[in-house]
Amino acid sequence: MILSVARFESGGSKQQDRMIGAFAGLRERFPRETDGWKLVLAGGSAADNPFLSRIGDLIAARPDLPVELKVNIPVSELLELYREAGIFWHFCGLHQTEPALVEHFGMTTVEAMQNGCVPVVFDGGGQREIVEEGRSGFRFAGIGELIEKTVRVITDLRLRTELARAARERGLRFTREVFESQVKDFFREIADRYASAG
Repeated sequence: MILSVARFESGGSKQQDRMIGAFAGLRERFPRETDGWKLVLAGGSAADNPFLSRIGDLIAARPDLPVELKVNIPVSELLELYREAGIFWHFCGLHQTEPALVEHFGMTTVEAMQNGCVPVVFDGGGQREIVEEGRSGFRFAGIGELIEKTVRVITDLRLRTELARAARERGLRFTREVFESQVKDFFREIADRYASAG
């Protein structure tokens, strides 16, 4: 399974529509390699969301394409998806020039990595701070590169296993406990500097 977890934001900034097109392209170029793989789009949405309706229409228009939509699911089901998925896609920021439309951090990427999903994410914003290229996942600048890197992960089980292990380890650097410890260290260092300067 290739998994995406992101809000179905009404403006479409998370680009689930492009994911469907990219998945179709992946399947068309590599039908044998992707046989048995599906794309799952999970996320939250407000009621009467025209973008979510568009996603539903895109999926309905391609009954041959194994794409599943999971909207406003409980946390227990989301955690199960993370555990089942082999690859995690994140497109936010692709083809954008406005900084506000690029993912600032990417908590769902971290959550996926903590569960052993191999991230293949857009090379921009906070994703660069999370995913180490070729070590704990892959980053891409365009759809062609996304497809090439995704098929590498699909076809090379040894690579997928190594990246999943490294992703899990890397994801643990972004826990609440680590964050709190680093913040406390930061403020302690500032306090020590002021104390020694006075």
